[in-house]
Amino acid sequence: MNVVSVVEAAEYLEVSPRRVRQMLADELLAGRQIGREWAIERRALESLKRHRGPAGRPWRASSAWAVLAIANGEGSDLPPVDRSRARRRLAEHGLAGLVARLGARAEIRRFYGHPSVLEPMAAEPDVVLSGVSAAANHGADIVASDFLEAYVPEARIAALINQYGLDPDAERPNVALRVVSDAVWPFAPEMEVASRFVVAVDLLDADDERSRRAGADLAQHR
Repeated sequence: MNVVSVVEAAEYLEVSPRRVRQMLADELLAGRQIGREWAIERRALESLKRHRGPAGRPWRASSAWAVLAIANGEGSDLPPVDRSRARRRLAEHGLAGLVARLGARAEIRRFYGHPSVLEPMAAEPDVVLSGVSAAANHGADIVASDFLEAYVPEARIAALINQYGLDPDAERPNVALRVVSDAVWPFAPEMEVASRFVVAVDLLDADDERSRRAGADLAQHR
């Protein structure tokens, strides 16, 4: 299965179920509620455990996006306190050292879509390419033409699933949508490709070593 329960997540992370529920409530762990139960993506847990180590707890989505804005030379509209904190965190740890803390920036949802829908879906408004779908735009030597990875606002995800017939239960997904809360959506309306350091973090958070190497390379170049 691609998703696990709160109890299974707690066993995997070696914490209490209460702690997992608190992480979900605080948006420190991505999951979706089905009735009274939670469904937590297994890959998100694996990524969290892989990167967790001494880096500590993930931040809230707004704090994660503040750090990424500063990394990309943006963030002039942030409150001075948030801007200062984000700069300090970035200076102390570097972007690659903060991957685990940035996990709450989005909930990753994976699907299978017919190959013919990948290109038109990528061109949809509010679909911002990232990860392997945007790596080449920033000079990284990695391309995945048969896979779509992108950010979408929470308000758009249901329509995209319905319009393009996306299957959330497929064993071999070829679409990874990073769903961002509408309250913290960080991308300008005209953006089609995520900024360099957002792409770098997504690659660093990938399952395969080649993507992580490409992400580490992008993260080092300013």
